[in-house]
Amino acid sequence: MKVVGITCSIDEKKIYLNRDYIQSIIRVGLTPLIISPDMTEKVIDSIDKISGLLISGGEDINPEFYGEKNTACKSLVPDERVMAEMKLLEIFIQKEKPVLGICYGMQLMNVFLGGTLWQNIETDINHTEGDHEIQVIDDFLLKKGIYRVNSSHHQAVKTPGKGLEIFCMAKDKVIEGVYLKGHPFFIGVQWHPERDCSEASWKIWQSFSKKIK
Repeated sequence: MKVVGITCSIDEKKIYLNRDYIQSIIRVGLTPLIISPDMTEKVIDSIDKISGLLISGGEDINPEFYGEKNTACKSLVPDERVMAEMKLLEIFIQKEKPVLGICYGMQLMNVFLGGTLWQNIETDINHTEGDHEIQVIDDFLLKKGIYRVNSSHHQAVKTPGKGLEIFCMAKDKVIEGVYLKGHPFFIGVQWHPERDCSEASWKIWQSFSKKIK
């Protein structure tokens, strides 16, 4: 059984995770394990039993984590979640296990590696809903070209973190995908591949599952 840990949103009493993430993991033949911040140390202690990590979507990261004041964040992710996921990223990088970050997850990966975020993007493209085209400029995962993806965010990677390479962008230059050079699979995408069956999204899941051992 190949287990993939999936982080989730939290409040004071509950944990939240859209079923799309779980269904996507099952669809590619893997077993999902929902990880709340309370489970972080247990997961680290049992790291050899977990084959990969999925950082799910969420709200805005407190700008203090990347050295800025809050000027445009709408709803902050609890610091407890951010710090717990950073501990997980540290051990999964150390163990060279596959990591996939989606939307907030990609932004967290970037901040963890010392990068910064645009707190609110305002361009000719509406990134908060609907879909738009992206251009793949590095064909390590997807062949170079134009793809269409869904969009549901108002923040984005500004300065990439240490070691991160950009592999796709929207036409307005908003970064849509990054990977950590030298790592077997450490990839973040700004769209939500769990929500559709587009070519780009399906390739993300296929590539992720192939790296799971």
